[in-house]
Amino acid sequence: MRPFLPLLVCALVASAAGTTANAAGKKLYRWTDEKGEVHYTDALPPEAAKAANDRLNEKGMAVERTERAMTPEERAVYEAEQAKLETEKRLAEERAKMDAILLNSYPTEADLARAYEERFDLLERTLESAQVGITSQERSLDELLNHAAGLERAGKPVPDKVAQSIAMARRQVAEQREVLVKRQAEKAALQAEYDQVLGRYRELAAPAASTAASQEG
Repeated sequence: MRPFLPLLVCALVASAAGTTANAAGKKLYRWTDEKGEVHYTDALPPEAAKAANDRLNEKGMAVERTERAMTPEERAVYEAEQAKLETEKRLAEERAKMDAILLNSYPTEADLARAYEERFDLLERTLESAQVGITSQERSLDELLNHAAGLERAGKPVPDKVAQSIAMARRQVAEQREVLVKRQAEKAALQAEYDQVLGRYRELAAPAASTAASQEG
């Protein structure tokens, strides 16, 4: 039984100190220094900030715990983690709002498909227009090139006006081809967007459809 005496003494001291401190309107703290020694004080010294501490009541029981102060490195890690959590929370909230808008805007999958069909049709008409423009410009360019070639075969110089027209026609063909490539990229991007939105819509609609089916059954 003797090994338990120090613990009993500490408990009695803490209880007595707590009663005295509270009687005097003071707080009692328990903290452990770097050497592992436990201290009971009515005020926390500066060195106590390096360790966690407990505020005790009049019975010597811990009622509030304060963790030790973080090092600059620990503070940086903590703040980075908090920033990450805040970002994830914000993104989750935005995702929830977008999901609600998606379901409210398109009651059925067919409604969603019709909305995208309009955008696909518009892009398709733009692609056709660009292709017609390229064909027309290439025909004009061929005519100019054939005309210039005929002059050269006849030993005649190609007029500056014809040369300028050829250069302009080539630029226009190049520009029309750039437009066509952009529109094709836009169509591919729209298809990818639709596939992603449709997949998400099905994920959100499936639980609701399952619940409705179970209620009907």
